[in-house]
Amino acid sequence: MYTTINILRSFFIAFLLINLSSCISEGKPKNKSSMDVKNSEYIILINPFEVPSGKLEESVAYWEACRDFLKKQPGYISTKLHKSIKDDAKFELINVAVWESPKAFTEASRKMAKELEVLPTEGLKANPSLYTIISE
Repeated sequence: MYTTINILRSFFIAFLLINLSSCISEGKPKNKSSMDVKNSEYIILINPFEVPSGKLEESVAYWEACRDFLKKQPGYISTKLHKSIKDDAKFELINVAVWESPKAFTEASRKMAKELEVLPTEGLKANPSLYTIISE
């Protein structure tokens, strides 16, 4: 029997994974350019968050709990959370994380969905996507 925490956590992680599924293709980025450009060996997760009014601290605490869990998983490289300096920005928080591969990120996210015991912030909207560096 699922608890409310498990249901909400599973919903939030399922949302992230569904949004990322279009970015994953056997561990390689889609739509490779034919241009001769430098490709990174890592995958970059960029996840802008729409933060509900008055829920910034709670959203940051939730992100920190997720970070603490994910940084112990295979394939994790790094992550940083950015806060907009504009008061009315649509995306008040943006997470930028580096992973060894889409597969590593997906597996770690699935594990977190099952094991993290922290509720997502009510109303927090994630907009994740995976990227590869093509130019510096």
